[in-house]
Amino acid sequence: MTIERVLAATPETRRGAASGGIVRLGMRKYFTHLDPVVPVHHPRVLVETAASLGADRAQLLENVGISEATLASPEARISYHQYGILTSNALRLTGNSALGLEYGRNIRAAQMGPLGLALMNSPNLGAAIEALLRHSHILLPAFDLSLRVEGERAILSATETLSLDPFRAFGTEAVLASIDVQIRSVVGKSTWAVRAVRLQYPAPEHAARYAEIFGAAIAFDQPANEIEFDASLLATPIAFADPATAKLAEQFCAEQLGPHVAEGLLGQVRKLLDSARGPLPNLDQLSRTLQTSPRTLRRSLHAMGTSYQTLLENSRRTRALEWVTATTLTFDEIAKRLGFSDVRSFRRAFKRWTGHTPGDHRRSPQHAKPAAEISSDSLPPEAAGSPGPTH
Repeated sequence: MTIERVLAATPETRRGAASGGIVRLGMRKYFTHLDPVVPVHHPRVLVETAASLGADRAQLLENVGISEATLASPEARISYHQYGILTSNALRLTGNSALGLEYGRNIRAAQMGPLGLALMNSPNLGAAIEALLRHSHILLPAFDLSLRVEGERAILSATETLSLDPFRAFGTEAVLASIDVQIRSVVGKSTWAVRAVRLQYPAPEHAARYAEIFGAAIAFDQPANEIEFDASLLATPIAFADPATAKLAEQFCAEQLGPHVAEGLLGQVRKLLDSARGPLPNLDQLSRTLQTSPRTLRRSLHAMGTSYQTLLENSRRTRALEWVTATTLTFDEIAKRLGFSDVRSFRRAFKRWTGHTPGDHRRSPQHAKPAAEISSDSLPPEAAGSPGPTH
């Protein structure tokens, strides 16, 4: 699939392209492939990486619509459409299928702007990752990063919020390789160790390169893009971290996020589902919130390889795991909150998600956490009423 076909799949981007301009973010709450949301920090690293492998700079920028001067401007931003053309040029000119990995390894703190300073001056690795999660949209607007801890395992996930096809593998490689490099730089190469890396796409021709870079077991065709490591590493102190510099960097990061708060469509839908208090919004309600039509939303999600039902299922699963593990809510109460018609339907879904029943999961020492005292009385008024979608 070409980047042009991706763009053609989204009505908003078709209108933007037809008018010869950018669709204004003020019209809606998410960005598309034509909006200038990508700071040039990382595209500049891609150009430098490809040039170091023999690619001609002028040919790298061919049809991208920017110049070398644009790449040197701290305020400049390009669209994912332009980024896709640059990526296509770089892959073609270098002939290196592993370019995404090499590019990601070259994204160091110096290419992260204020966010790089925030990472280097955090008190420990856990705080550094928290800063990365808070501010990652500054440099990575097409990905949502998240961290979860399961017993002795810590799992850092990168979820696509805008379809990057046909460069999904390239983009994911760059993000995960960059994260790996950033962490190694702040805690030390001898300290950082990756347990496993899991990718959503099939093994590429350069699959062996993954093990060389990450030094861990690699699995493809997995449900999510994840880096797994020992949770105890989160407490690793960062040498010579300066609290004053960290505060200043955080302020700069917050200022940079201000004018560019829009997210990719998938990110917005996930956020609306995950943050809903009470009944989970249905497709019509999501469409109104996102200032689009149900048909457009359905088609846009389909173009990105997902659907409302899939996202609803993922949101229910996340909430169910959290409430079963860390609260005293009864399974009947959880079923109602998640919009299931009855507790039996919830139990069947939970077993499908995890391989065991909610009761077994709650009793398992491996999943035990301090239980929060949450009851029906603590529900907001809207949540105490009728449940959300039951389909």
